[in-house]
Amino acid sequence: MKRHSTLLSFLVFFLFATLLTSCHGFEGGQTVPAYLRIDSIGLRCDYYTYGANTTRFTDAWVYIDDNIELGGPVELPAMLPILKNGKHKVSIRPGIEINGIKGTKADYPFVATVDYPDVDLVPDSVIKLYPVTTYYPNGDNLHVRWMEDFDGGAVSLVRTSGSDTTLLRVGGPLAWHDPGNIYSTYSGKVVLTSDTMAFTIATSEEFSDVPTKGSPCMLEMDYKCSDTLLMGLVFQQNLQPNEYPVLRIRPTGESGQEPTEWRKIYINIGPYLVDNEGFSFFKIYFASWSLRNEGTQYFYFDNLKLIYRDR
Repeated sequence: MKRHSTLLSFLVFFLFATLLTSCHGFEGGQTVPAYLRIDSIGLRCDYYTYGANTTRFTDAWVYIDDNIELGGPVELPAMLPILKNGKHKVSIRPGIEINGIKGTKADYPFVATVDYPDVDLVPDSVIKLYPVTTYYPNGDNLHVRWMEDFDGGAVSLVRTSGSDTTLLRVGGPLAWHDPGNIYSTYSGKVVLTSDTMAFTIATSEEFSDVPTKGSPCMLEMDYKCSDTLLMGLVFQQNLQPNEYPVLRIRPTGESGQEPTEWRKIYINIGPYLVDNEGFSFFKIYFASWSLRNEGTQYFYFDNLKLIYRDR
């Protein structure tokens, strides 16, 4: 019995050791990882070409020597154990939540991968990285088709015929601002009161040159609101407008109170362009409806960008 017990213990130890040394990422007999710490991913861009550098990169795809770690995206901030040592190439792809939905993650197709050619990985040590990405070159395969930051002259979002109120251009502490950005002073604002039950605003421009063959196409936006906000598209097809609601955006603050928390959202409109291929043009619209007994409701907009990328 003692002999069998000894043999069984040896087999268990052998299997455990085999599993350890065969794990993905081990180099030689290494069992103590190095750690990569990534708290956030920034964005650097030219304001006149790409607008404000606002982001909400919630995740990262991390590659070591062009091989993905952990099989997919990691939520930021992240501390990643890496079972390698010495100098290795580390690549980071910024990730987003599509349409603001936490369970729907994707790498953002309009920004570049951040590469670190020679990161010295030392077992049992923490290497902190501060990745900052950039948009791909505008006009090459990336196109910033429309921007509205309310800091220029005429505003390109206008009231439609079915709206009870209009969009205001406001500054001051309630507007979106970045202390490091001297250009961002104003935001768009809509107020629904007891006398105004609904609003609809739409782009004054008609978009007819955005590709419909499955190319990535997104609407970026900073917003805050005290009531549900609807974003949609209106396609002109066979001389008839066809309205397609795309996303109901949840409030960022309490109903009836001035919202204070700005949020960033990336709205995927590419599938709607594919489904409506053959349209003459489309417009982007925003709308909301409020009951008279719900009090005053507030909606703020800033840094809107319609971006697509050629495949």
